[in-house]
Amino acid sequence: MISSTSSFVLGIDVGTSGVRSVAVTATGEVLAEARAPLSDLPAVGAAHEQDAGAWWSAVCQTIQELRRSLDPGGRWRRLAGVAMTSTSGSLVLADAQGEPVRPAMLYDDGRAGSIASELNGRLPAGETPINASYSLAKALWVRQHEPLNWARATYILHPADWLNSRLTGQLGICDYSNALKLGYDHEKGDWIPAVGLADIPASMFPRVVAPGDQVGTFSATASEQTGVAAGIPVIAAASDGLASLVGSGASEPGHANTTLGTTLVWKVLTAATPRLGPGMYCHHLPNHLRVPGAASNTGPGSLRLEHAGATPEEMDRRAAAYLPTLVQCYLLGSRGERFPFLNPRADAFFEGPAASPEEAYAAQLQSLACVERWGYERLEACGVAVGTEVFSAGSAASSPVLSQLRANILNRNVLRGANPTASFGAAILTAATVLFGGDLTAAIRSMSRVIQSHAPQPEAVEQYEKAYRLFRTACARRAME
Repeated sequence: MISSTSSFVLGIDVGTSGVRSVAVTATGEVLAEARAPLSDLPAVGAAHEQDAGAWWSAVCQTIQELRRSLDPGGRWRRLAGVAMTSTSGSLVLADAQGEPVRPAMLYDDGRAGSIASELNGRLPAGETPINASYSLAKALWVRQHEPLNWARATYILHPADWLNSRLTGQLGICDYSNALKLGYDHEKGDWIPAVGLADIPASMFPRVVAPGDQVGTFSATASEQTGVAAGIPVIAAASDGLASLVGSGASEPGHANTTLGTTLVWKVLTAATPRLGPGMYCHHLPNHLRVPGAASNTGPGSLRLEHAGATPEEMDRRAAAYLPTLVQCYLLGSRGERFPFLNPRADAFFEGPAASPEEAYAAQLQSLACVERWGYERLEACGVAVGTEVFSAGSAASSPVLSQLRANILNRNVLRGANPTASFGAAILTAATVLFGGDLTAAIRSMSRVIQSHAPQPEAVEQYEKAYRLFRTACARRAME
């Protein structure tokens, strides 16, 4: 244990369903954490929106809760820095004063699909295409469908960018991981050709900084609303997927990370420049490692419990007896998939009959693991070296049944850290800057530890190989390739 006078940092994750804030020391001890729920706005069709003002209220609420937890012991005075992470590709359009001109469009808002396709059709061969998940495509949708709102907009931002501006009073700053889906190419230090074809005024685009860079300090106004002293550094974090990778404990080339949140997200650490395929992107970490990856529309958020009142843990236990299963399915909350294949018209399917609700649930878990393997195979086909260890993040990563299933299907060791969350990753990125002299690798190794490890079971690997091939065949019958 560390002394009560040791410094600590805050990591804040603004996720789809809520805000989670954690106070963490340089040794990875979580001193306190707080959560606040978020709700979607009513929507029709492919729309998915939230009120940015609700994010700010939730952020303030969680920070105030942390202060109440730590103030009695005097620890709050040792706060050294704060960083914020949020969903990648979500869009906030703000006016000159930083006020949102319309509700935020979340990462999986699908309304910009046709606009992205039209823009891609004008790109020169070989240039990076965009899709509906890009904040760039969402901005173009607003320009085309809501010209009055577009006319009021001064800044194109992402949730973390906008929230950082509320903390510091500094507008128009974005880290390069969030800027990726706005069209920023960190490798070249410039915007991709799609941005030029979009014909958006350059003044609307943010100034791009690196994760770990200081973007300002708490303003007097933010201090009054949060209880954080004015002048405390605010550090640029990263998108939630990249922050989850950092929080998982992955730190070396070859380390892979799967985030099992609402959706599936793949990341792999590599020192080499990857050759990207459709649906892939490449982040960078400030420890000079590249992070090729991708994100799916399927994931644990699409799991369906067949027994009213049964918890996911109980359903996992019941399903274990049916694994592996010959029942095949693909989970999608709505139409369309982006990775490991791109098909905006793809629909969920279920091939039964399942012998029981437990087997139906087993098929869903197996489907998630099969999609995960498919994604890593896609990355390997592009020359990305995936090692023998897959670190896990997200709420579903805590399931021992799903973790063992994944190990058997992936034929790799599946590891889970003590705090494999985006908020913890944001805390590590903060600490790397303010407590570790900019050494991110040292911060990851000091603050994270593996608490769960699942190795592939040799007697099961062959059985799951058959299940995986049947899964891919079922997908191919529906042109999901």
